[in-house]
Amino acid sequence: WMPDTVPFISLVDRNGRLRRAIVHDRTAQDALRCRAMWRSLQELGGIHNSHTERLLARYGERQEAEAVATTTAVAEIPVSVPSVPESTPRVEVAAPEPAAAIVSDDPYIESARCTSCNECTNVNNKMFAYDENKQAYVADPDAGTFRQLVEAAEGCQVSIIHPGKPRNPKEPGLEDLLVRAMEFN
Repeated sequence: WMPDTVPFISLVDRNGRLRRAIVHDRTAQDALRCRAMWRSLQELGGIHNSHTERLLARYGERQEAEAVATTTAVAEIPVSVPSVPESTPRVEVAAPEPAAAIVSDDPYIESARCTSCNECTNVNNKMFAYDENKQAYVADPDAGTFRQLVEAAEGCQVSIIHPGKPRNPKEPGLEDLLVRAMEFN
């Protein structure tokens, strides 16, 4: 019989039978230390981050308070609608059309969102470079191929590389590359 306070792990022996192995105190302490370090690493990476969770909770409370204040303020504003004589002709006003997204034929990078991960510069360090803030930009789009632009866009961790249109219409495999690039343009 083994008391509940003795640390053990379950093992399977060569014959496939389940066995219990007693763990030395030092091994148990090392396991607890590793678990604490893993949780600390997760928190630094933003997973189960107590600081972030508190900030998000405060932000949510502030947003709710602002929404209630706005609703209350709107409800208290007296609104007077002038009467319109029936003989006045009605004019239909068309709603403004939403602005179209800017599509560029030239490759570009949203440099302000760059995480400086070196993925693009590893693909082609003549085509991609870093500015003084260590944020990537397309230094010379003619220094590489459209394939390299697409591969850099696919490898970008934050999806900020936009390959644009191919500069060489005779580049091999262009049809496949255009399909792959559509996701990023």
